[in-house]
Amino acid sequence: MKTTTASVFLLFIIFSITPLSFSFGVANTTNAPVLDSDGNELRTGTPYFVVSSIWGAGGGGLALGMPRGKPCPEVVAQRGSGDDGIPVIFSNSDSNDGVVRLSSDINIEFIPLRPRFCQTTTVWKVDDYDHSAGKWWVITDGVKGNPGANTLTSWFRIEKAGDLDYTFKYCPAVCGTCPALCNKITRDSDGEMIRLALSAGHGWPFFFKKFQTSAMEIEQVVHN
Repeated sequence: MKTTTASVFLLFIIFSITPLSFSFGVANTTNAPVLDSDGNELRTGTPYFVVSSIWGAGGGGLALGMPRGKPCPEVVAQRGSGDDGIPVIFSNSDSNDGVVRLSSDINIEFIPLRPRFCQTTTVWKVDDYDHSAGKWWVITDGVKGNPGANTLTSWFRIEKAGDLDYTFKYCPAVCGTCPALCNKITRDSDGEMIRLALSAGHGWPFFFKKFQTSAMEIEQVVHN
């Protein structure tokens, strides 16, 4: 796993050649709750599908993707319309708060429903800059918890886009003195699949659909 020192050094290099914006994060602890598609507060540790708010050509839910030639770590990909994808759970940087809130730092982790080939984590993170594509892709193998400089690339935010529609943003505030990218997240094609990537413009809208299952199945999904 790459060290934060190397990541920060890379951010300074890319700063002069990419249109994406940078900021020094400041935490906000007074944010409203994020709501699921039923209008209920999103809860940490509860599985939800993340599904495109734009139907048809806008695609379906988010899931793990395995690019040809480099299947691991998996990437954050989008499935086709009508497929809800794979559920995720959210974790707050403030472990004492069980509600997912707007503009607050969160970890996002896929909860696979079947055995996986890769041995890496399913926690989202921002990958190193892809010079060939000119993108900062969102992949997995992030670090869950331990907010600070060493986990900077694994923290995301949720921003409101409509009544029950939201966009993701990478703008971590878990390290107040660390330079970090600060951009919305959209979907883009790598020529093989639709994936999530940092955007120089608008973010792609999604809604959160609670994963309907029994309490016993949820426990098994979360801990397996």
